[in-house]
Order: sequence, then C-alpha cells, then structure tokens
Amino acid sequence: MAECLLCNDDRIRIASKGEYAVSQRCACQSPCPQCNGSGYFYDTDPHGYRIASPCHCIRIDQRSKIFNDARLPARYAHAEFTQIKTDARSDMASARRKALRFSREYEPGSKGLLFHGSVGTGKTFISVAILRYLIVNRGVKAKFMEFMHLLSDLRQTFGDRNQADNLMQPLVDIPVLVIDELGKGRGSDWELSVLDELISKRYNAQKTTLFTTNYSIELPQPGASMDSETLVDRVGMRIYSRLMEMCEPVRISGVDRRRPLSDHRSRTG
Repeated sequence: MAECLLCNDDRIRIASKGEYAVSQRCACQSPCPQCNGSGYFYDTDPHGYRIASPCHCIRIDQRSKIFNDARLPARYAHAEFTQIKTDARSDMASARRKALRFSREYEPGSKGLLFHGSVGTGKTFISVAILRYLIVNRGVKAKFMEFMHLLSDLRQTFGDRNQADNLMQPLVDIPVLVIDELGKGRGSDWELSVLDELISKRYNAQKTTLFTTNYSIELPQPGASMDSETLVDRVGMRIYSRLMEMCEPVRISGVDRRRPLSDHRSRTG
C-alpha cells in the first residue's frame, strides 16, 4: 500500500498549469524526512571520518526538472498506465502491454513505437503515459512534441539558421522523443524536409522515437482504390520506410474517447 495518498509514493506530484503538465516535490518530501532539506546525509567511515552522501531527494528534484522540461500537454497531466481501463482482448489492452514492457525494458537506442488508429482512441494518452513512467520511475530524459508546434516555431526563425538549429538540436539529442500527430499539416515540401531532417538525424544518432498518427500505415495494393489518405501519402515513401525501421507499429482502434458517452450511444443505438 502506498505510504502517501497524495503522490502514490512517487514522491512527485503532477498537475496542469497553463499549457503544460508540471511537477514538484510532494509535500511528503518537503522537507525531506531523511536529510531535513539539506540534500545530504552524514555517516562515519571505518576510520572515524565524517562523510556526506547525496540524499535521494536530490534525485527527486532532478526527475521533477526532467518532467517539466519534457513539456507534456496539460490535458494529459494524469496520464499513466493505471488509468487505462479496457477490455483484455482489445487493441488498447495489447497496446498497454507493449507500452509498459517498452517503458520497463527501455535502453538507450531501443526501437520505438508507432501508435496508429482513428481519432480519439488514446494514442497520445498512452504515449504520454510512457514518458511519465520513463521520467518519474527511471529518470530518463524525454520530450513530447506536436509536429505542428515545431513547424510554427521554425517559421519564426526564417533567415536565421543558427536560431533554427538551436530549436532542432535539442530534439535530436534527447534520448526519447514523442512526435505527436504525424502526418498532420499541409504536407508541403518544406514541412516534409523538416520532418525528414529530424527523423534522419535521430536515426543516425541511434535515439529512440515514438510516434502517433491518425492515418493508416497500410501500403496501397496494386489496383486497389483507397478511400482516404494513408501515412505514406502524407509523408512519402522515404520517411515511411525509415519509420518502419525505427519503430514497431501498434494499432489502437475503437470509438472516439473524447466524445460524450451519450453521443456513442446515439450512433450505435
């Protein structure tokens, strides 16, 4: 049973603040019960010398900072695996198992995951739950990025390559990156060149990348007619091929969880 009902013994509390989820040391650790806020505890070595050792609360503060730097959306402040309730045989149940296994077994350079399915099925939720686990439980540096936001920021740097590089390089260097809503946008040559640059640099640097997309990842069959655009239509074969090499595809189907329950009943009744 958890010792603290406020943080479930994570020692970090997470809440929404403005656009992003933010974390801070839980009240159960303020001041730290072990070091009383000094950041160190003291012991005596076999020779009688008093030595100082870093307290675990320093690690708590470090992980809290990593979480805040990850810029997780405020809407998903409480996204974690325990909040995913689903039928044991559903796509989401399978996705949750794969996501939890990935989070527990992650090592630098691990193959990423590509969550695909229709709108509102929980792809972003589960990707944020992965980042939360990696950061809070393992101290892994990670970041969440909606691709359209990156494009908006880069548009402000036109004519200043150094400023553009300053925006891109942290996204290349971060050990784990989530790129949300892959395929969204106009699909212009410039947008695709930005995506290609980012994915290629992370691939070459052996960094782990996770993606979410509302588009089907199926390749069109010769002679078959497609009713809607697929991911390869949106990003091109070069980027698509790289994605399939970097990630394990994970399908999540189902109803749009963002719609009111009454709406689902009216559509199925």
